Formats: sequence, C-alpha cells, structure tokens
Amino acid sequence: MTLRLVVHIHDLPVWSLPPVQVDRLRRALPDAEIIDVRSDADCLAAIPGADVLFATRLRADTLAAADRLRWVHTSAVGVGGLPLEALGARGIFVTNSRGVHADPVAEHAIALMLALRRQLPQAMRAQATRQWAQQEMGSAVVPAASSTQVLVVGLGAIGSRVARHAAALGMRVSGIRRHPEYGAPSGVEHVHAIGELPLLLPATDVLVLAAPRTDETRVMIGAVELALMKPSALLINIARGGLVDEAALAVALTTGRLGGAGLDVVTHEPLDGHSPLWNLPTVLITPHTASFTGDYWTPAVDFFLSNLERFRRETRLDNRVDPALGY
Repeated sequence: MTLRLVVHIHDLPVWSLPPVQVDRLRRALPDAEIIDVRSDADCLAAIPGADVLFATRLRADTLAAADRLRWVHTSAVGVGGLPLEALGARGIFVTNSRGVHADPVAEHAIALMLALRRQLPQAMRAQATRQWAQQEMGSAVVPAASSTQVLVVGLGAIGSRVARHAAALGMRVSGIRRHPEYGAPSGVEHVHAIGELPLLLPATDVLVLAAPRTDETRVMIGAVELALMKPSALLINIARGGLVDEAALAVALTTGRLGGAGLDVVTHEPLDGHSPLWNLPTVLITPHTASFTGDYWTPAVDFFLSNLERFRRETRLDNRVDPALGY
C-alpha cells in the first residue's frame, strides 16, 4: 500500500515549510503520495487515508476525519498545537523535533546572558545618541564568571548545552530536571527536582529556562519566585513564554527587584506593543529567533526523513512524545 503523507506546516511569516523542502521530500520519497496543504481546510480535506502527518498543528475535526493516521510529527519542539490526549487515546504516535536546533538556541541563551551582564543594551542606546557613557557603565558591578551561579531549569538537549557552555566560561552550574535520578550532564555540578526551585533561587545569579510548557511548569516563575531572587539576578527564557508571569516580571524589573531579563519567547507572540517590557532598559528581547541560523528547515526535514525510515521499518521512533506528560 502506498504511503500517504500530508504536510501541513504553514504559519506565516516564518514558520512555513518552503516549497524547496517539499520538493526534497518528494525526491526522497518517490514511492509515497505527498500532499502539501497550506490551510486547515485543505488539511481536513486531505487527511482521510493519510498514514503520516508532518505538521505544527492539528484540529480536532481533522483528527476525527483521519481514518488511517498512525503517526504525527511536528517540525517544532512544542506540541501545544496538537490534541495529545485524543492522539494518545487512538494510539497514534507523536514525535517532535527537540534537539534539532539545540546548538543555536543554547548559543543564543549564552549571548543573551553575556549581553546583559556586560550591559550591551545600554551601550547600544548610548551609541544611538552618540553618548560616551563610560562613567555610567563603568560603575556597574559585574561578578566574575567563577563566582556566578547559573541555574538551568530543564536539562534536555538545549538545557544541557547551555550548561556546558556556561561551565566552559567558568561559571558554576546547577540544574533542575523532572527526573534528578537521571544524573548530571556535562558541566552541571548538582541536579535538583522541580520542588527545590524556591530553595535554589536566592543563590542564583542567572536563571535559564529551558523546560517544556506543561501543567507542572506553566507560570513557574511568578511574583513569589521573582521575590526570592537577588536584585542583581538575570532571567533568561529561551523555552516557552507561558513559563513566566510577564506582568510580575515587568514589576520586578521596574522596581529594581531583578537585574535584567533576556527573552526570546513571550506568552503571546508577537509581544503586545503596549507591554512595558519593550521600554525597560534591562530587558533584551529577540523575536523567537534563537533557533534561526539561515537554514532552519534543512535539519528539521533531515530529522523527519530519518524518523520516517524508522517508521517504515517499524522500529521505535526518535523523540517520542508522551501524551500524558506533554513532551
């Protein structure tokens, strides 16, 4: 029986699979029926008889019409656009693309951290007005890397790389993971459970969020947690916007309760033009571009094709998502 693959990755302006990558799929899979759709309505029409769906989202009515579907793969890491419970109930495999872009995302986290530590946003603003702000910037206290305590929440592919990079700079790194018994990745001195977060925050100089968004991690950093942190501490979020109470974060930054924040993700994207986070001098915002290197899609499609070979051989798929856990 001919394998039927429906591709539905079309979230403008940037999360849209280029036609050249669809052509790659067709060349790599000459014996498969590949249908590239660019709307939810077209996906609904194409899904009957499909064996595989390569997509970033799936509506409930489309899943109901999928009479032969056995596997859904998303080109993203997050699976919030998929009805995981319903997919799990039907025994349909779900996989994601975690780890595919781990290196650039981890590099981005370190870049945000160093930029804030060295006051580069302030320097850019001074440069824009041709101001030689040596006196203002020279009075800032920047702790040595060897005395900087980094806490990475989430020690998956991205978090582990962040930890390794921070340790290579001489920083002391601890981590939080769902299963501390899995041990410490390279560069991590101590591993803790999520319940220990309040105990760790007072000694943390840089908090890096690299965890998936689940019921357990949703708004894990709010007013209570921010109040536990040092006034000089930095928050770096390259995970999901829903992990942070952004209103509480803005208050903490405005009142000097927190030293700064580097945000590549926010709860609602794009960030509202009226958000106070835009104008705070100690905030560095990038528009969810940590994974971009100039060729986002080639490695994503490479990973999918590799997993498709496993699917056809009926061997265990890489990056299986547990519907109960949400990652």
